[in-house]
Amino acid sequence: MYNLLIFLKKYNNILLFLILEVLCIIMLMNNLPYQKRKLTNVGNAISGKLFKTKTNFTNYFSLKEENQLIVEHNALLMSHLYKINTDTSELMNSQSFDFNFIPANVINNSINNVNNYLLIDKGRKNGIKKDMGVICENGVVGKVVNVTENYASVISMLHPYTIISARFTDNQHIANVSWDNLDYRFGTVNDIPLHLVLEKGDTLVTSGFSNIYPAGIMIGTIEEMIESKSKDFSTAKIRFSTNFSALRHVFVIENLNQTEIDSLTLTQR
Repeated sequence: MYNLLIFLKKYNNILLFLILEVLCIIMLMNNLPYQKRKLTNVGNAISGKLFKTKTNFTNYFSLKEENQLIVEHNALLMSHLYKINTDTSELMNSQSFDFNFIPANVINNSINNVNNYLLIDKGRKNGIKKDMGVICENGVVGKVVNVTENYASVISMLHPYTIISARFTDNQHIANVSWDNLDYRFGTVNDIPLHLVLEKGDTLVTSGFSNIYPAGIMIGTIEEMIESKSKDFSTAKIRFSTNFSALRHVFVIENLNQTEIDSLTLTQR
């Protein structure tokens, strides 16, 4: 109490001035409509900026949750879209596979090694199993090779052991796509029939001749033809549709008929 009295005594002139200023502003607002509107507009502008700053601040810290929701929604949409395409596309008549897309985040990734891998934050408890295909919104990424309870290791397209069965969208011919160990942006298309006339920009997608990837997943576009020594097949350079240097979110592909397919495979052995 004593300190409060000292404070009031020390700053009584300033406090009196502020009180009088507030009273003057109140009187102006009550008696002069123009000044009242002006002051109200200034107050609204200041309040709006403060609320906007608060909202932006709050939204910034909720970005992670919002991004995760978007990724999960995208996975659901991809599942529905693939089922629709399966029912309506003549190209899919030979397939009866059902696929589910499991969203995951990339927590480690290499692109400059001879053998490149990714690490994702989903594992056995999320339904991830070995040999499941992995894609992103732009195209093929790789295949799961090892799984723990909470994580999975993915062999990237940027690996000499990765070979993808591909199909040209224009002529439906089949070829194989691999990486040439040189540049993460480009790969090699092998086993192209010599009679095919290809142009830069021709598109390749997954063929569907595998129970790992659905048919029609983007792989890339033809960059240029390569002189081949083979008398039966030619080779081309492909620009991958996936930007491996900027991978953040991926989708692991679960084949819902995998158990049945495996049982047939075992029976044939």
